[in-house]
This record gives sequence, C-alpha cells and structure tokens, in this order.
Amino acid sequence: MSFKEFDLSDYISALEEFKANQTQAVTQHWGSVDNFDMFIQKIKEDESNVARLAIQQFGSIEKYTEAMKHNLEHFSEIADQWQSQIPEEKRTDDKFLALARHKEENVSSEPVQQIVREIVATALEVDHAAKVGNAGNYCQTVIEIYSNDYFSKIIDAKYGDGSSAYIVKAFCFYSKNHTFQSNYLRNA
Repeated sequence: MSFKEFDLSDYISALEEFKANQTQAVTQHWGSVDNFDMFIQKIKEDESNVARLAIQQFGSIEKYTEAMKHNLEHFSEIADQWQSQIPEEKRTDDKFLALARHKEENVSSEPVQQIVREIVATALEVDHAAKVGNAGNYCQTVIEIYSNDYFSKIIDAKYGDGSSAYIVKAFCFYSKNHTFQSNYLRNA
C-alpha cells in the first residue's frame, strides 16, 4: 500500500472543523475541548494503525472519512439516538465500573466473567443500530479502546488506577475462552 492510502488528513480536518463548529457537542461528549484536542493528537500519533483499522472496516480511507464526516455532521442526533435505546436501568447501572471494582480478583473468576457477559449482552442488545456485529467484534473493540493510552487515562481517572488494564484483561480472558476468538485476541 502506498503512503497516500494511510493519509488521514481529510478525517483530521473534519475533526478540526467539528471542534470549531460544534464546541458544545465536543464539550458535552468529550468533557472539554482540550480532551478532544488530545483525541485528535492521539489519532495523528497513531495514524498508520488508525488507517489500517479504517481500511479493514471500510475498505478505504476515503470511505472511512466519508462515514466519519456523516457521523460528525449528525453527531448529536446519533449520540441521542444511541442513548435513547439504552433502557434507563442500564444507563444508571455502570457495568464497567462494576467490573473495575473487582480488579483485586482474578479476571477468570465467575463474578468478573458474569459482568463481562452482561456487558457484551447489553452491547449486542442495544447497539444493533451501530452494527457491532457479534460478541467477538465488540470484545475486540473494547480491548482496542481500553488499551489506547488516551482513553485508558480517562478510564483510570474515572474508575481508579489500573482499571483500564484490568478491563482489557477481563475481556481478553472472556474472548480467549469463546469460539468467536480472532487472531488479534489470540496474540493479546
């Protein structure tokens, strides 16, 4: 592949434009403009990996960029629609926090794996509009997000030091012990 195929400059420009034109949405969903700037910086620093994942999921950077531009143009609507699909009792019941509270336990313990099963089941039940696909895809996405330096700092700030790494280990264990196991998860 050529360097051009890994160029995310159009996507990064769209993020910058979104930040400039939708400051309230940025603040509401990322906590602050500075957090969003850190998100953009992380994409720039990890451009080749982000591009590889974009090509894997969308077939090309151009298709990925167009999909992300559409999502950014309709960000508030998409976020509101996604939130409205989550039943009230599940919105107030933070399963990731519950999982983080078990970080002194072995990730293979039944209580820990039960929470992971509940998170996966809820994601598959609620997130059908976002086309999560299957439990394996969802687990891989969680592992990648919670392994990301930027997001792991946010998670650790929210749930306590080491929470992000523990969540990754719990999802890796769950994934390695189910038939949807992917090459990525075998090597984790």
